Amino acid sequence: MKNKLHKYAEFDLDAVFERFYETMLSNEDFSGFFKDQAQIRSLITRQKRFLLESIPMTEDEIKSRYIALGEMHYQIKVPYADYMAGMNILEKGLIQAVVLRNEPSEMLETTFHFFKMIRAYTAKGYLNKLLEADIEDIDHYLTHVQRASEMDTLLATERVIWLKNVIFAIKIENRAAAPALHMPIEISNMIEAATKDDPVLTRYATEMAGRMELNARNVFYFLEKGSYEEVLPLYRELMSIYKLTLMLTNVVTIASTHQLMQSLSKDTLTGLLSRHSLISILSRELSIATAGQYPLAFIMLDIDHFKQVNDSFGHGAGDQVLAKVAKTGAGLIRATDYAFRLGGEEFLLVLKGASFNIATAQAEIIRQQVENLQFEFDDRQHRVTVSLGVVVFSPPFTLTYDQMLDAVDKKLYAAKADGRNRVAS
Repeated sequence: MKNKLHKYAEFDLDAVFERFYETMLSNEDFSGFFKDQAQIRSLITRQKRFLLESIPMTEDEIKSRYIALGEMHYQIKVPYADYMAGMNILEKGLIQAVVLRNEPSEMLETTFHFFKMIRAYTAKGYLNKLLEADIEDIDHYLTHVQRASEMDTLLATERVIWLKNVIFAIKIENRAAAPALHMPIEISNMIEAATKDDPVLTRYATEMAGRMELNARNVFYFLEKGSYEEVLPLYRELMSIYKLTLMLTNVVTIASTHQLMQSLSKDTLTGLLSRHSLISILSRELSIATAGQYPLAFIMLDIDHFKQVNDSFGHGAGDQVLAKVAKTGAGLIRATDYAFRLGGEEFLLVLKGASFNIATAQAEIIRQQVENLQFEFDDRQHRVTVSLGVVVFSPPFTLTYDQMLDAVDKKLYAAKADGRNRVAS
């Protein structure tokens, strides 16, 4: 069924588009985007042809045509707001033409309806491309996080996964395909645990999560009505809040880690955290891991035959070995993980969210890197090796701190008993 725009074919649209051209020239916001008047004139000519070609089309054909136009404008980076402002000018010109010709009110309604379709379907085109780009960005983020650190920023990752599912439901315009729009209790618990020392951050994080939920609900409300011009700004705001959520998570991680590090004593030789700080850190991290339902991996390592280094080359040589091994081990874990010197030649690494396979592989990498280190004592090159034990603890954490350390110490002992320079897990 054809639309009611056929009467436009009887109009002299040259005058309408000429006024459109003059308005474009006089508006610095529009004219500033073009190189010269010839480029503006070319645009006006194309828009006139586009409108005339749309007149004999059905509404479904117009929908397809303007969705494609919106997608093209997104790709060539035409601002949606500026395009809509131009459409407002053109609509005003056509309404004036209708009034001057004393057309019946039905023609005015047809004009309003036509431009409503233009706005909605062009917005739908922009939205299509935004959804594609955002899904691609989210997939890249998730792949990067999981590959680089296996759920390093778990709170942000959970929100990103939730958002990706919402975006997919928006893309297929199916509310039933979306996840629950309210904030899941596990994410709420994670926010509370991660920000428990700062009530302002807790309130801010919870507020942003609520705003994401509200915006998602509003998006689906207007989506069901086909009001894409209303959906687009709401969706953009939803994505802005999502980006703020990622920033907040980083701020929480950085701020809490910085605050924690300031209060901790460090081992003066290696620069690692000392054994005195172990209990306070484990207490905090076990609480957060319990709320977030992710594991903690313990890697305990000991320098093989370290006493021989001290006895043969002196304590200065031993200190050099300790410092270099500590630097190597700490340099192979993430900034959000922890490296402790427990005493003597024994070290402990705590990896947040690492699975058994990841932790074991990381321990093997450390073993190989230490084995490749070179030390010069008495004008000769020397090497050292380490033995490592690995245990991964998952919530609920029922063991005491001493029992956890004892469990990983037994794995370390097994590595030494099996010949040293190896990983036991």
